[in-house]
Amino acid sequence: MTIYFKWEDAMSVGEPTIDMQHQKLLKQVNTVIETMVFGAHSDEVTEALKFFEQYTNEHLSYEESYMERLGYADLAHHKQKHQDFRKTYEAFKEKVQAGKTPDAVLVQMEQFLGTWWIEHIGYEDQKYHATLGGR
Repeated sequence: MTIYFKWEDAMSVGEPTIDMQHQKLLKQVNTVIETMVFGAHSDEVTEALKFFEQYTNEHLSYEESYMERLGYADLAHHKQKHQDFRKTYEAFKEKVQAGKTPDAVLVQMEQFLGTWWIEHIGYEDQKYHATLGGR
């Protein structure tokens, strides 16, 4: 049985651009899961890494500037979580460049992203939503 993640309204942080970016991430997480089920190829791993590079560069920066603009008190902690995501992304990229098999990289990516989805988007991001109220 394959488990897919599904967007729920309760996941919203009340800021339309961030919600849209989170939904794109959710779609990519499900694509990684599907790729694992049907067998990974290097092209799919490369595409996943391209997405995560874009996500890292665009979304994390946008979210940080949003929280900063609204004076989120726990911004430093949240930025550290984002920095951890960036480091993990770089580690995946290095593994692919070093020739690690696509299946092995995708399994690690799926585990990391599933945890990220639950712990970061489902918990950490909800903390700023509760504080800032989607202003």
